[in-house]
Amino acid sequence: MRKLFGGMLLASLVVLAAAPAQAQRRATGNSMGGAEHELGVDLGAAYVKPNGVSGGLVILTPVDVRFGFVPRSGNLMWEPRGTLSISTVGGTTTYMITPSINVLYANSPGGHHRGMYLTGGAGLVLSDNGTNSGTQVQLGAGVGWRKPYGSGAWRYEVGFQWTSENTTLGVPSTIAIGGRIGISLWH
Repeated sequence: MRKLFGGMLLASLVVLAAAPAQAQRRATGNSMGGAEHELGVDLGAAYVKPNGVSGGLVILTPVDVRFGFVPRSGNLMWEPRGTLSISTVGGTTTYMITPSINVLYANSPGGHHRGMYLTGGAGLVLSDNGTNSGTQVQLGAGVGWRKPYGSGAWRYEVGFQWTSENTTLGVPSTIAIGGRIGISLWH
């Protein structure tokens, strides 16, 4: 009987010692089962080439605000993004809001907290220059990496983006090749 109680006590101590370690892993985002959301902000630079016009370098601050839904299992993560931009190119002020949705495929053992991922997405560019307003379609694809930093991660991404033309605003279709760097926090 003593051996039975001693064994049960030892097993209970092991379980009690393991519970705080598991809770700590969930709180710091190191376990796939802990965090449910990823929140991030990015900065970026890209070479932008409008159709029929010379291209150039564009610095984007911030590129977007991201809110990802971290899956409990699996490699796919859905990530809505939103961007607010103001352009004064050519003496005309244009305001743009770009809601988009991306899907990320974790291509590493680190899941959605560290390592390499592939991404692709689509969005709408809602523009208003004070005289006219219009909408453009935006498609993009890229490859990125997450590097853990404290309870978050640095996120690096390079990719390609195509935006359709808008004849109402007189904006040609464009392609952009560039990269972004940002920080991700998990909740």
